[in-house]
Amino acid sequence: MHFMPDTEDEDSAAETFWPEGYKQVIREDFRELIGKKLNEGKPLRHLYQQRYTEKYSDLGQFGNKIADMVAIGTENGADDAFDEIVDAFLSESPLPQIPKYACYFWPKVFSKEAKQKLHQTIIDEYSQDDIYQHAYKVGYQNTYQTFDEYINQVAKIVITGALNGTDDMLEAIYKSFAPLYPLPPARRRPRRLKQW
Repeated sequence: MHFMPDTEDEDSAAETFWPEGYKQVIREDFRELIGKKLNEGKPLRHLYQQRYTEKYSDLGQFGNKIADMVAIGTENGADDAFDEIVDAFLSESPLPQIPKYACYFWPKVFSKEAKQKLHQTIIDEYSQDDIYQHAYKVGYQNTYQTFDEYINQVAKIVITGALNGTDDMLEAIYKSFAPLYPLPPARRRPRRLKQW
């Protein structure tokens, strides 16, 4: 039998991940806004009393579970948008056009201030990333006059993806309410690994 050296430590040390400060903004600011929306006027009270009293000790715990799920949907939507942007880099295509949905379940769930904070966090993190800088130099310099214009467009795409992810999770939650199904799974994805 041949000896196989254990290279796990060296491999993990060589792995680099994409910046994820934007997820902290979603987990804190966006999550708080979602929680406030759910707890204003207790829109989930009747549903909780009918179906979820055995699983959740009180209405607040149930509302927090729903808010956490929606925040995870927001994160996953942002991740999807970033993945589409990287796919565009790799295929040397224009930045993706992620369309806004025609109608959102909660059209004003996030304030302008929260969106602006997320926008600025994305700009701050990704304008420093060497891959985004390189992609601009070799593929987008003719399309966008300045790097700021380009990174601004990246942030807009990601925010649209985040809003779409929020809506996708709300849709899954609402579907589970109608036919008495259990709540859908809400799982965060692993960190996005830079694979070049």
